[in-house]
Amino acid sequence: MTAGASSRLMFWSRFLIAVAVLLASPIAGAHPVHHKRHPQRHPPQKRRPTPTPTPSPRPTPALSSVVLIAGGTGTVKAPTGESPAVLDVAQIYDPATGKFVLTRPMTTHRDRDAAVLLADGRVLIVGGVDTVLVPLVSFPGPMMPWILSSAEILNPRDGKFSLAAKMKTSRDEPSAILLKNGKALVVGGGDSGGELYDPKTNSFSAVGQMIDSRYGQTATLLRNGKVLICGGGPRVAELYNPATAKFTPTGKMRQNRIFHTSTLLPDGRVLIAGGSPYARSSALDTTEIYDPRTGIFRAGPKMKAPRAGHTATLLKDGRVLIAGGRDDDSAEIYDPGLQRFTATAHMTASRIGHSATLLPDGTVLIAGGWTPNYEALASAEIYDPVSGKFKPTGRMAQACSGQVAVLIRVPEKAQWIHPVPPPKPSANPSSSPTPNPSPSPIPNPSPSSTPNAGPSPTPSPSRTPFASPSPRPNPSPSRTPNAVLSPTPS
Repeated sequence: MTAGASSRLMFWSRFLIAVAVLLASPIAGAHPVHHKRHPQRHPPQKRRPTPTPTPSPRPTPALSSVVLIAGGTGTVKAPTGESPAVLDVAQIYDPATGKFVLTRPMTTHRDRDAAVLLADGRVLIVGGVDTVLVPLVSFPGPMMPWILSSAEILNPRDGKFSLAAKMKTSRDEPSAILLKNGKALVVGGGDSGGELYDPKTNSFSAVGQMIDSRYGQTATLLRNGKVLICGGGPRVAELYNPATAKFTPTGKMRQNRIFHTSTLLPDGRVLIAGGSPYARSSALDTTEIYDPRTGIFRAGPKMKAPRAGHTATLLKDGRVLIAGGRDDDSAEIYDPGLQRFTATAHMTASRIGHSATLLPDGTVLIAGGWTPNYEALASAEIYDPVSGKFKPTGRMAQACSGQVAVLIRVPEKAQWIHPVPPPKPSANPSSSPTPNPSPSPIPNPSPSSTPNAGPSPTPSPSRTPFASPSPRPNPSPSRTPNAVLSPTPS
């Protein structure tokens, strides 16, 4: 064998031996030091726990819209016969059924009070009077004893009224407005000061002073968040600014007004309509328009008839329905685009001091009020802006005038807005039958009567306060509203 061949043989022999050694070495054993140096790189696998399923959120209860009608003055049974009385009665109108249902009463008998829907869905009711005053011309006068400083809250979830904090001032015919910050401004009612209700703390706090005391005024929330207060005393109107909690004068109305209406129009201006120059005076057919950009009141078109104690409702199409407030059943429509009033269909009854509530479908519920003879009405009707006609709806559970009316949202299955049906007779009647419970779902307090100690106002010779009352459903004997009566005028 040559030397070159021997060298090649030795090279390949060593190569094959090296390959054999590498193939014979176990892979797992090739890293003993590696595992000791870096045990953290391959930690033992932990068993993952089974995730707990997230509970599904509770479904939001369905809500429906109903109209709360509370308080006012009506006619009730008394030991001496039927008599006028300030009511603590509350009732619900359900647009789906067209029926009125009695609910739990308020904590206090109230007439000429104010109500405002709070941001959380509750209703704040403030002030008013607990003594009957028969209107002598077309609306009540400002002088009245037993003016209330109390307030109460309705919770729409359970239909219960509960006392709220007292106002700083007693107020008859106040105005209450919900501000954009969630607080409620209360003004007027015979006082020059304002106060704020804070729902979070259930407290009233005094704010600012107006130019003068106001009674029968209006308060309107403007688009800029300020509140326009006009009428009820001085001709100069004023603005409440929530940012500064102060009142500042603005434009001067063209004439004095009391018991007029004030409606925010779609373009941001305000329609002031009707009213009277002062208490117990004839009604006005004039209107004026307030422009927040200039702070000036300009003359508006005349209404078809003079009105005081009427209602003004902004319809969904931007027009305004003016109803009642005189000795007939007339109504009319204001069109901001045409800047004129046009007559619409007549109501089914003459009404003064009634309520008007815009319903979700765009129709308007007109309820209660006084007749020309100053008898409280139990009738109600619906105005349809499409047809321009009024049609009767369900009869109120209690006739009333001067009541508050607020559209509220309630759970669809809330039992407190439905009457309790009488139980079905058993197949095996007992020996001592049990009488059916009263259809009212809430037990009623026993009646009490407090005579009016104040002097009776002198009636107008052309009016007879409270002629013989028309037939109407009698209140439950177990819950006659507190009949606080006025003495019979001589």
